[in-house]
Amino acid sequence: MRFNELKCKVSTVTRKKQPVDFTYRLGSITLTHVEKENDLGITMTGKLSWDSHIHEITAKANKLLGLLKRTCLFLTDVSVRRTLYLSLVKSNLCYACEVWSPYIYSQKTKIERVQRRATRWILKARKGDSSYNKRLVDLNLLPLCYDREIKDLMFFYKALYGISDLNVHDMSRSRL
Repeated sequence: MRFNELKCKVSTVTRKKQPVDFTYRLGSITLTHVEKENDLGITMTGKLSWDSHIHEITAKANKLLGLLKRTCLFLTDVSVRRTLYLSLVKSNLCYACEVWSPYIYSQKTKIERVQRRATRWILKARKGDSSYNKRLVDLNLLPLCYDREIKDLMFFYKALYGISDLNVHDMSRSRL
């Protein structure tokens, strides 16, 4: 398989303020340097910060939730609203979270805020009517942070026992 020179870009991963500037070439074309790049739906930056990715997915999820609120105004069935949320909104919030799972509190709360709004919409609850935890129990949902932890553990289990293509045994050997 040949690389398409026009689609190839260079991203330097470093925390240095003055990274080494090197010109990369593929064939006769000089590759462009980028600060952030979206690859398979995940936005990566040169500092491996997930802020821009989380901003993008929460913005998209909020737009989809707003669309559901506007178009499904007279939809009263809670199970249908829940299904719409899970398939359209939550699927975007949890896509490939094994790769980018946040560990910073502000990032976690930004993502969780979308589900808080969604649970109020699904149950047609007003702000302050019921607690977030009660709404989660009523809808049989987990907080998104627990959901991500479960997915992380499942991914690790599959890698450890050879169910996925990732071989963790090669990674665990010490490299001297």
